[in-house]
Amino acid sequence: MDILLTRKLQNNIFNPSFVSLLLAILALVFAFILQYIFGYEPCRLCMFQRYGYTILILISIIGLFYHTNTIIDLLIIISFFTITSISFWHIGVELEWWAASLECSGMTNIGSLEEELKNINSKLSASCDQMSPKFLYISLVQWSFIYGLVSFIFSTILIINRYLKRERMI
Repeated sequence: MDILLTRKLQNNIFNPSFVSLLLAILALVFAFILQYIFGYEPCRLCMFQRYGYTILILISIIGLFYHTNTIIDLLIIISFFTITSISFWHIGVELEWWAASLECSGMTNIGSLEEELKNINSKLSASCDQMSPKFLYISLVQWSFIYGLVSFIFSTILIINRYLKRERMI
C-alpha cells in the first residue's frame, strides 16, 4: 500500500500541471509582494506577464483534472514561452535595445499642456523603459526573464519525460 501511495504522490508532484500551478502562483505572490509591500508599481509589460501567469494558473487547474489531455500540456508550454518572450522584450526595452511603445514609455498622444498634466496625474503604472531595481547586480526584469526561462525549460522537460514514460508503457 505504501508503494502505491508513494507512486501516486510522485506522479502528482511531477505532474506538469501541478508544477506549473506552483510556479505561476509563486511568480504572482512575489510580484504582489513587490507591489504592495515594497511599493514598486508594475509597468504595462509587467502587467502582461501577470496576465500570462493568471492564464497559466487557469490552464494548470484544468490540467489537474484532465491530466491525460495533450492540449493542456501544449498550452502550458505555450504559456511559459509567451511569458518568457514578454520578459525578454521587457529586457530589450529596459536596456534600450529597441524602443518602447508610446503607452509603455509613459508618453501619450501629445495634447495641450493641461491635458498632459491630467494624464500624468491619472497614470498608475510605471514606465517600461526605466531601469528596475537591482538585486545581486541583476535587475528585477532580468530576474523575471531568468525565472520564466527556467520555468519554461523545467516544465517542458517534465512534459517530455511524461510522454517518454507513456511510450515505454505501450
